[in-house]
Amino acid sequence: MLKFAYSQDGQNFQWAEYAKASDFVAAQFKEVPDLQDYLKVKEITVDGVAVDLPDATVGGLFNYLNA
Repeated sequence: MLKFAYSQDGQNFQWAEYAKASDFVAAQFKEVPDLQDYLKVKEITVDGVAVDLPDATVGGLFNYLNA
């Protein structure tokens, strides 16, 4: 399971959950992705393991998971 908090302004965070990390990657490949690349992310976990990203954005998370 992939869980993370995202925000446009870096303060008012909402949570997103995907059953699998690959579901998130597939959703971002759509013509109109679920989330915009520039959104800030924090508190990311993949299968219960915390992830620390150098680029803490939705785009950075996509790149991390798609590598």
